[in-house]
Amino acid sequence: MTMERFKALTDWVGRLPRRRLIGVSIALAAVLFVSLNVFASRALDAWRADVTEARVWTLSDGSRALLSGLDEPLHMRLFLSGGLTEAAPQLAAYANRVRGTLETYADLADGKITLEVIDPAPFSDAEDRAVGFGIDRIALAGAAEPMFFGLAVTNSTDGRATIPVFSPDREAWLEYDLTRLVAELGQPVKPKVALLDGLGLAGNPMMGQPEQQSLAMLRELYDVEVLSGDVNEFPEGARVVAVVHPQGLSDATLYALDQWVMGGGALMAFVDPHAETQRGPQGAPAANPTSDLAPLFEAWGVRYDPAQAIADPQHALTTVRRINNRDAEVGNPAWLRIGPDAMERETPALARLSALILTSAGSFSADEDVELTPLVTASADARLADAGMAGDLFGDPRRLLDEGARPESAPVPIARLSGALTSAFPDGAPEGSEWAADHIAQVDGANVLLVADADMLMDRNWIQRRRILGADIPQAFANNGDFFLNAAEQMAGGAALADLRGRAIDWRPLERIDEMTRAAEAEYRATEQALLDRISEAETALRDLAPAEGEGGALFSAEAVAEAEKLRADLLAARAELRQVQYDLRSDVETLKSRVTTINVGVVPVLAALAALAFALRKPRRKPPVRATA
Repeated sequence: MTMERFKALTDWVGRLPRRRLIGVSIALAAVLFVSLNVFASRALDAWRADVTEARVWTLSDGSRALLSGLDEPLHMRLFLSGGLTEAAPQLAAYANRVRGTLETYADLADGKITLEVIDPAPFSDAEDRAVGFGIDRIALAGAAEPMFFGLAVTNSTDGRATIPVFSPDREAWLEYDLTRLVAELGQPVKPKVALLDGLGLAGNPMMGQPEQQSLAMLRELYDVEVLSGDVNEFPEGARVVAVVHPQGLSDATLYALDQWVMGGGALMAFVDPHAETQRGPQGAPAANPTSDLAPLFEAWGVRYDPAQAIADPQHALTTVRRINNRDAEVGNPAWLRIGPDAMERETPALARLSALILTSAGSFSADEDVELTPLVTASADARLADAGMAGDLFGDPRRLLDEGARPESAPVPIARLSGALTSAFPDGAPEGSEWAADHIAQVDGANVLLVADADMLMDRNWIQRRRILGADIPQAFANNGDFFLNAAEQMAGGAALADLRGRAIDWRPLERIDEMTRAAEAEYRATEQALLDRISEAETALRDLAPAEGEGGALFSAEAVAEAEKLRADLLAARAELRQVQYDLRSDVETLKSRVTTINVGVVPVLAALAALAFALRKPRRKPPVRATA
């Protein structure tokens, strides 16, 4: 546009009446608004803004690296019924996120991934394809026909993997599920992991024990070979050896593990001072729930006492125990919820995790010349208590803090062992060993992960199962399985998936409330125990008094009746005081919960509305025009 035309246009606009000028401005603003939205929806479709604390909506670097290095072409088929969002409006946002994430995967794969979105209409070929791929039908209330919302992925050969249904309960695990399929089909040969399982991760069909979820997840990404008996060699191509709850290992097996480490192999050792989940032959608790690798630890300079367990009041989980014939909620310092503040966040295996649940865990330390890096550290208030007492499911766990000993430094339940190590067998292979390789006396760069709790890998410690949309969905309340996978990935030297797990956890406890609960419990515990002792003494005295009252069939004496009445009155008073103490124990906590609820539900929306109203009613202050004078 030339200057003359631009000047003519501005003169024309200047001659317009004020009311018409306002109308033209509104019309131009509407056109501009629509144009910008159309442009943004097309040109900026792949752009995302993630402001969440854990970056749960951002595709991880591991997924990007895996997609950019794909060698095997993949074909993704998203079966999404067109009427799904109308029948279930709550799924609309999730369906858009699934489709958008799949489009991002296809964009980052540089042509190696083809995405096809299919609407399987009833009685159509597309519906037959969905059923043929194993996509589950979803029966929704008010819908005349079943719906589909699943994914089928195939590679160039005969590889096939599916997500039968995208459940909203696994929305936070979306990237993990998708990247797992890509890794499974895009890498024809899985890395191998050798597992010595002494706890029952593999399950026992004869006893009705299923395979644990941590092992099932490991199998999805690795070729896991479970070893049994004396081990004289490890499978060819193995990249990681995992030892879970080792008990009674022969010298030949210990030598094989020692030489595996001396040769630079990666070892994950899960020992336990008291494994509550271990079962005997008839399903009863094991007679000896303790595991150790004493000969190896001693030679490597690692100190681990299988008779002691960590008791930490700062990370204690609340459990229900039968104490003095009454059910009571108490903090169990031997059952720990480890949050990010106790983790080494610079380690890839822990960088994105939210919580680990450890039960009756032990502690590691090392000689001065040994490189032992703590990955998880208990608080400074932690004690080291008797492991048998820590694993007692019927005792009062609060005793652990009173009877436990304070260590010189904060206990370390998970650590990495590196640097130079010396073989535990300086004289070579022991009798009975069939280790074929030459003896190695020392290693300069060891690669060993030490975990003093084997129970953390069992389902009880980190998942619960729910039946959703006809499928058995495991829901995680801790990141134990994610840590197992991340550790295996990191130990094997890879990083493609190590930074994307652990996004499924929404368990974020109210830390202030937890602190108040622990403080109140410590304050009232002595008073509560004194009252319980007083009640017990009164009950015993009444029982002892009853035979004396009825001796010889005589009537009760006046003194006996008076004493009985006095004991009963004292008993009732003690019970009333106990109820008041237990009420006071939780009153502050309940008050804080009510205040938080009131603020979230009422105060915050009201303040937001008042701020918006004040902004709308605000009158701009303008200086009055000043007439120019000659």
